[in-house]
Amino acid sequence: MNFEHRFIPNTESDRVSLLKACGVDSIEKLLVGIPSDVRLKGALENGPALSEMEIKKRIQNIMRQCRYMRGSLSFIGAGIYDHYCPAAVNQLTLRGEFLTSYTPYQPEMSQGTLQALFEFQTMVAELFGMEVSNASHYDGSTSLAEAALMAMRLKKDKKRILVSQGVHPEYINVMKTYLTNLGVELSTVPLTENGTTSETALKSLLVDDVMGFVCQSPNFMGVVENQQNLSEITKSKNALYISNVTEPLSLGLLKPPGDFDADIATGEGQSFGLPQSFGGPYVGLFTAKAEYVRQMPGRLCGETVDAQNRRSYALTLSTREQHIRREKATSNICTNQNLFALWGSIWLAMTGKQGFKILAEQNLAKAEFAKDIIQKTGKAKLRYSKSATFNEFVIELATPAAEFARKAIARGIAPGLVLERFYSDDKTGILVAVTEQKSREDIESLALAIKELA
Repeated sequence: MNFEHRFIPNTESDRVSLLKACGVDSIEKLLVGIPSDVRLKGALENGPALSEMEIKKRIQNIMRQCRYMRGSLSFIGAGIYDHYCPAAVNQLTLRGEFLTSYTPYQPEMSQGTLQALFEFQTMVAELFGMEVSNASHYDGSTSLAEAALMAMRLKKDKKRILVSQGVHPEYINVMKTYLTNLGVELSTVPLTENGTTSETALKSLLVDDVMGFVCQSPNFMGVVENQQNLSEITKSKNALYISNVTEPLSLGLLKPPGDFDADIATGEGQSFGLPQSFGGPYVGLFTAKAEYVRQMPGRLCGETVDAQNRRSYALTLSTREQHIRREKATSNICTNQNLFALWGSIWLAMTGKQGFKILAEQNLAKAEFAKDIIQKTGKAKLRYSKSATFNEFVIELATPAAEFARKAIARGIAPGLVLERFYSDDKTGILVAVTEQKSREDIESLALAIKELA
């Protein structure tokens, strides 16, 4: 194996010293733990090395062959939403001093960063109606997975956790990945024919060894859950109620998790001005009751005063492995989401309380208009017509949804998320998201596509 690399300038003596320190005399002996059947047998099939100029030309040629999509429409949501971000947010966020921000280990040098994180925590806690918020996570899915780990610490004698089928499937998969080797059993609570979590099933599954129940509202099907009932059922069995919100703009109209006595509430902050960016990176939201603050993962910024009695900020709690002994660390999460937390904070500050509510009202109104006009095509119906939704809803076609979606995309319209992607037996359902970015004409274009192609 060639040990030389232009960006890793090890000399022959370096190579010998490194191998000696490892107690071997060849690179191959370092790899004995990797099964031979999973090792790469030859070179990668990506051709010979290219210069920067050649790479740029190749990419330009590929782009020339792509469909021109700038004028296309997308009604895909499912946890990532097309919201408007004022130009001022980008301009402020992309200032050089913010782009290079890092974990504020030295408070005397990091007051700006610490204040930004403190304001972020304050706004998130207020939106969720919770007592404390930490200084962000990687994304919504890891926030929810960390909530499950926190529940394990709070309920050490219990080994099961219940998750509503209405929680985003990818979030459930991340939770399973986190919990697989920890001896925790994850059980799913099914949905009713109205798209809400089955309270009957929840009651039957809530036995003494259950540490908590996870609910998402609006759920993956876009349906608003009855969190009051679900929380009361959960608390009656001394289990933790964990609420998840993938579309936090809904909190401009719906009651926050704190109003339902949630013990932990998590979410995704992408709606706060962050671009969709082909799936990330985003910013996870994590809140909890103050009594559980010592078991919160990540870090928490607090307000204090300095030696001259001036207002200042510091990392009040930092229960990460970089800050505390490994055995006492709650997590190694949220290694550096400062920029995205700042981005969301600026967007929230510019939008303001009234603007946040107005945006939420626009999302609801446009989604309701879309429901009405789509049903009038005669080619689609609402799957959960008796349930309340926010800016997402499921339509059901008479023809295969995947086939219709391919035709619509060829016309320049992504009609929504084909549910067959996550549920193999669901051949006709499409999850449609309508935000303030969609005009009346955009929605009418979707309805026309359904009428002509479905």
